[in-house]
Amino acid sequence: MPMHTRMEGCVHGMEPAWCFLCRIERSGADPRTAWGLNAWDDERDPEDRRGPMSSAQARYLRFLCDEFEEIFDPSLTDGESAMVVASFLGEPMTDSQARTLFFLSQAVGLQADAELTYGQARTKIRSLVAIRGLKSA
Repeated sequence: MPMHTRMEGCVHGMEPAWCFLCRIERSGADPRTAWGLNAWDDERDPEDRRGPMSSAQARYLRFLCDEFEEIFDPSLTDGESAMVVASFLGEPMTDSQARTLFFLSQAVGLQADAELTYGQARTKIRSLVAIRGLKSA
């Protein structure tokens, strides 16, 4: 019996190299945190939060550093890491997000937004995942 090789897509129907959903799943970050569902409720000024960042926050920050091709600094305090995370969320969406957003928007018959921040794109992708009924986000 001949072996057939074919390009496998991701389980979401996209290209695994750029699928934002796959990137989150492979990252090791807590999915609830990566999707913005586990917001840190610490309302103290970040400069007053001098303790170490939690392991969940460190994994999420490492994921964001990978997304933006920045170096992860494990020595950041809780407050410093919160400020870095917030700065990433305000950056323009990544290419991975833009491609995923375009794919999912087409699948549900909507026009993809082109000028979103990383945080806005993350939220929009999550809502499109819910519309499509995918098992992620």
